[in-house]
Amino acid sequence: MKVRQMPSSVLGVGLMGLLACGAEAPVAADGGPALRVWLDEVGSGAGILVVQAELDQGLDGLDVPRPQSERLSFELAGPPAMELLGERSVITWRWKLSGQQGSHEIAALELALGEGDDATTLRSAPLWVDLGVEPPRPGELADIVEPEPVIPIPWTLLMIGAGLGGLFFGGIWLAFRATSRGEPPELPPEPPDVAALQRWEAIRRDPTLDDMARAHALSQIFRTYVEAVLTFPATAWTTSEILERLRDMAHLPTGNVPRARRLLRATDRVKYAEARPGQDLLEELDADLRAFVGSTRPHSWNGEER
Repeated sequence: MKVRQMPSSVLGVGLMGLLACGAEAPVAADGGPALRVWLDEVGSGAGILVVQAELDQGLDGLDVPRPQSERLSFELAGPPAMELLGERSVITWRWKLSGQQGSHEIAALELALGEGDDATTLRSAPLWVDLGVEPPRPGELADIVEPEPVIPIPWTLLMIGAGLGGLFFGGIWLAFRATSRGEPPELPPEPPDVAALQRWEAIRRDPTLDDMARAHALSQIFRTYVEAVLTFPATAWTTSEILERLRDMAHLPTGNVPRARRLLRATDRVKYAEARPGQDLLEELDADLRAFVGSTRPHSWNGEER
């Protein structure tokens, strides 16, 4: 079965394989093509395997990456979904899997790109599936109910906030001084979507921050962006309150509630369960943040809108 590039974007799927089943979704460090796999809707004897390829636009005629496992059967659940994010194409296949209860291994998937001397192959990580049993591996992130204890803000984030505040008030002072001299005032602040992605990119590239600090900062950036664009106090609400409000927004683009759930739950586990995030998890959450921001750029999302 082949998939060809489509003219418009459709439902995007987020990236939470690490939390769902221990999958490690490889992402190209240089931003090039990548192949990811994760599980969704896993039950006692069945579930959904999601396979997602991130490619340069213009690539078409791709073979469907077909899963292989000794004790599992797979059935393609409908046609692939195409999503355009900037200059990238994201293609998502959903496979229905079924089998007996127990732990199963899905072999690494491969996707061939190009022909001849330009040919290359994307390869995912192998995946473990636990149907109806507890995972045998220790140390996985356990699901938690709403966190009740409030952990003090780390010093790293406090310093980042103080620095941003200093930049803000410094900008006001410079604008006032320029106006008093008859010079044109500075340009207005950047839109919230631009500010959110620039702040996150700066934090990702800061060598003085570890992955734990980056996860804390990602949670704050996402809540601040939601509060600015969707006009409710997300920075003061709990994860459950935010998700309930997003579900009530009839005109919020499809797929953003699952993205928000993955971002908030993952960062909650890091903040309150003291789970150690890995680089692969941060890359997956980065993709969720960019997809959410890209589809909710400043607009009105009230339910009464026509």
